[in-house]
Amino acid sequence: MEEFIIFVVGALVSGFGTIIGFGGGVFMVPILIIFFGYNIEIAIGATMSALVPASIIASVFNLRDRSIDYLVGSLIQFPAVVGTVLGAFMVAFLPVTELQVIFALFVVTVGIFMVKPQQKEKHIRHSGMMYRIRRVPTSFIRKNRAKHLAYRLNGGVVGVFGFASGIIAGLFGIGGGFLQTPMMIKLFRIPPQIATSTSLFILVITSFTGFISHYLLGNVIWSRSLPLMAAFALGAIGGNMLKKRQGKMQDIEKLIGIGLLLAGLGVILNLLIKSNFGFSF
Repeated sequence: MEEFIIFVVGALVSGFGTIIGFGGGVFMVPILIIFFGYNIEIAIGATMSALVPASIIASVFNLRDRSIDYLVGSLIQFPAVVGTVLGAFMVAFLPVTELQVIFALFVVTVGIFMVKPQQKEKHIRHSGMMYRIRRVPTSFIRKNRAKHLAYRLNGGVVGVFGFASGIIAGLFGIGGGFLQTPMMIKLFRIPPQIATSTSLFILVITSFTGFISHYLLGNVIWSRSLPLMAAFALGAIGGNMLKKRQGKMQDIEKLIGIGLLLAGLGVILNLLIKSNFGFSF
């Protein structure tokens, strides 16, 4: 009975994570630990295993849909790897616990900002710091002809924010995916459909790396991982089907806001679990 409940919960978490571009790992790990009594290392290993097929399936759908921006994904991913390593070293020198509380509150605040109704931006669309940054000489315009979309980016700024998300991931021991999606939408004005698809493409690399690491550490128990892998794969398929019906940008942004609220709660739970087990996810 417990295995069936985990399968259903895993499919729902994966479906929601696919729609908003987070993947679902930041939600699933505390669920496995708190409600199903998983050892924290095994919970992380099972979730990392499950994210691999889910992210691949989602990316195949998005590849066929032509909604992945591979350049943006690369500009974020490679600096994020360097940032993650640096963040891991910074743990020894910074008050991580206090920073984690502040970060959780920040994530919740951003989530509330994205959930609440937004005013029209017609009068401020062409002003502000980010607008000026996007138009400096090193900026360029990305076009998605299949979706009839275009947006202006600055490669250097995108790389800096990717590096920052990596530092946060390494410093706090959490995945940076739930930061990258709202970052792409709100700061760089990348259309939500492109942002969520690109974030899931990045997750293919990060989840596979995490899976290999935890497999070598002995944290992947196949009897625990395989059912969750099947659940996440099913959730990814369902999430992509529902994603196509999410036509309004505001609807996707509100779902991302809800995801951030839940992720903020996940960060707080991570802090509590880490204080008890001496391990982070």
